[in-house]
This record gives sequence, structure tokens and C-alpha cells, in this order.
Amino acid sequence: MKIVANCLLYNLAWFASVWGAKQGSMWLGMLAMGALVALHMTWVPRGERWREARFLALVCLAGSLVDTGLAHLGVLRYPTSPSPWGVWFVPPWIAALWLGFGTMPRFSLGWLRGWPWPAASVLGAVGGVMAFLGGTGIGSIAPGWGHGTHAVLALEYAILTPLLVFGFARIQSASSQRSGD
Repeated sequence: MKIVANCLLYNLAWFASVWGAKQGSMWLGMLAMGALVALHMTWVPRGERWREARFLALVCLAGSLVDTGLAHLGVLRYPTSPSPWGVWFVPPWIAALWLGFGTMPRFSLGWLRGWPWPAASVLGAVGGVMAFLGGTGIGSIAPGWGHGTHAVLALEYAILTPLLVFGFARIQSASSQRSGD
């Protein structure tokens, strides 16, 4: 049940983030993803919550930094987000997307831990580009390099998705070895 709920709630929060940005409300995504993360943390066993919060913060920071770099290179544009967002650092709604994405390895992407890395890479590449196309269709994000943007984003998610999934698995494994589970 948590697997399906995580997937559905992430997608609803994703839509709220992207649609909110188009409407000029960069903070709607922060609120939606904040609600998702708050619920997610209630599902995490009490003894693992601090580690989970650090993992989510790391995913949010790492993804935001990568997307900031891509924006600086001109790969991505955020036409509905006012300056300085998108110039100095990604808009809050993009950081919120990364924060929410960090909830997925525990539940809705957890099944990928039993598959080889290429499966996570392919899923990440396809899913990342599809999410970007959805955002461009709504109008909250735009390609800076035309179709080259799609190739760069496919590469970004082909690398980051397996790092996210298998990085989470390593953290879980190390944690259970330390606790004697």
C-alpha cells in the first residue's frame, strides 16, 4: 500500500509543483512536497528517521546543485520563475521535486534494488525526460539546448536514479549491520 501511495502522492505533488510554478506560485510545490515528506517520515521506522532526513536532504541538495549547473550551462530554463531563481540557484519548486524524489527509493522505486544497475538507468533516463516533457508542456520549464536538453537530462537521470536507489540500499545495509539486524 505504501508503495502505491508513495508513487501517487509524489506524482500529485509533482503536478502541484510544476503547475504552481506556471501560475507564479513557486511555493505550492514546497508545500505539496513538504506534506509528502511529512507523511513519508511517519512511514519510516522511528529509529531510522534521522538517517532518512539526512538522505532526503542529500538528495535535495545534490539534485538541486546538478540542475543549477545545467541552468548555468543554459541546458534548462525556468521561464515562469522570477530572478534570482534559476540564475543563482534552482527555484524552490525544483528543489522540492528533488526532496520528494528522495522518498521514492524506500517505497515506490525499492523494487529496482533487486535489478541490475542498467534497469535503474534506463528507467531514470526515460522517466526523467518524460517528467521534463510534462513540465515543458505545462510551461514551467523550457529546454535551452533544444533536443540536446533531452539527451543531457536522460544522462543526468540515467546516472542519478541508480545512485539514488543503490545508495539508499547501501545506507540501509550499513545501518542494519551496525544495529545487528
